[in-house]
Amino acid sequence: MSRVNSKLANGSDAIVPSSYTLSDVILIDNRGQERYITDLCAQISIKESVFATSLQAEVYILDAANMLEKVKPVSGEVLTLIISRRLARGGSEVYNHAFRISEINQLAKLKPGTQTYVINCVSEHAYMSQIKTVSKPFNDVPGALIEKLCIDELIIDPKELSINTETKQTIKGVYPRRRPLFLINWLTRRSYDNGSPFFFYETLGDGIHFNSYENMINKQHHKEYIHTPSMSSTPGAEEYFKGLSNKILKLSTDFNLSKYHDIAAGAYSSTLHTLDIAQKKYKKTTYSYGKDLKLNKSGLLAKDTGNKESGLMFNDRVVEDHSESTNFYVSLNTSAAGGGSNYHAPSEGDILSANAYIENMNGTILTINIYGDFNLSVGMTITCNIMKSVQDGNDKPGKDVYLSGKYLVTTIHHKFGDEYIMQVTCQKDSYIESLYNLGDL
Repeated sequence: MSRVNSKLANGSDAIVPSSYTLSDVILIDNRGQERYITDLCAQISIKESVFATSLQAEVYILDAANMLEKVKPVSGEVLTLIISRRLARGGSEVYNHAFRISEINQLAKLKPGTQTYVINCVSEHAYMSQIKTVSKPFNDVPGALIEKLCIDELIIDPKELSINTETKQTIKGVYPRRRPLFLINWLTRRSYDNGSPFFFYETLGDGIHFNSYENMINKQHHKEYIHTPSMSSTPGAEEYFKGLSNKILKLSTDFNLSKYHDIAAGAYSSTLHTLDIAQKKYKKTTYSYGKDLKLNKSGLLAKDTGNKESGLMFNDRVVEDHSESTNFYVSLNTSAAGGGSNYHAPSEGDILSANAYIENMNGTILTINIYGDFNLSVGMTITCNIMKSVQDGNDKPGKDVYLSGKYLVTTIHHKFGDEYIMQVTCQKDSYIESLYNLGDL
């Protein structure tokens, strides 16, 4: 039996974006029998992230039917979640995902006849990765190798994959005896697109992706979200639904602004040392922060673009000129594997900028709560317009140009309880206005 949550129009159509219907929760036990446990689910939380290779779900169970004793789960069982919403103007939105139970914990008996516990789940391919290791020759570009691992080793339907195979340089070698997802992460570390890194991740709405940072940040933003104290429209009207859909309910950030740590991590300058064992050649390459791709027009350093010598200075040099601050060492062998390029070969020329992109993603990290959006997933960009805390003498508060801007969505917690709320972590590597332009206090 499905369960309807939040406000609906005409008995079935959503009038607020937090509405959803928990259509079915189906548990297939170790005997292959389907059991519908929708009414036992008190709350569901699903996490997706560009830094995770699989979805993770937590299903909070309020059990007054002795399900544990009847089903006798030992983990590994299939749990399918079907969550939907009908829209006021027709059509519907659906999440339909089959998980594998990874563990059951936090059991408590609140009173006689009732017990609570949490079912933790991962996607099928994550469970599949636990039961095998791979050790065999490989010879292709990293993106194509990752696609092959997904299909051949993790048995993922190609229709669920969105793999960018346009990665730099064919590499040749033998896989170390490791699990498929370990190897995918291993190959991802040597995948580059014009100096930007790649990410392998899964979304609740549209499957598994392997895409570059460059492609992700160059996409048109999904939506503009506004942090404002109030909104005016009539409940039930289309403008009301849209207004709530674009509203930031809660905003927080740990900031973690630290040039002190970023400099040491190679965010602004670094050096690559390569040694070709076969040719006995040593090469040194340096990186300096500057014309990298950015989400917004102005970078993370306070700098006068008309004066090359301006900026954060140490020992009479700007911070991006201190390439000795961070060093990378790579061993090459151009005569290995019959003349093919080894695993480390793609890093030459790209590892420094890729590392800088990853470090600079932490320029500003926001955690925002918004109403549920079935079409928003990690790897997309959004625009956050955040109003100033204090008015500047105008009738309406202006935009905070320091916090506002285009962000990359990196993590989403889908929370299905009384309402569908998304807790979104979004990150930006730049600002909409130069840090050199100081405001008045």
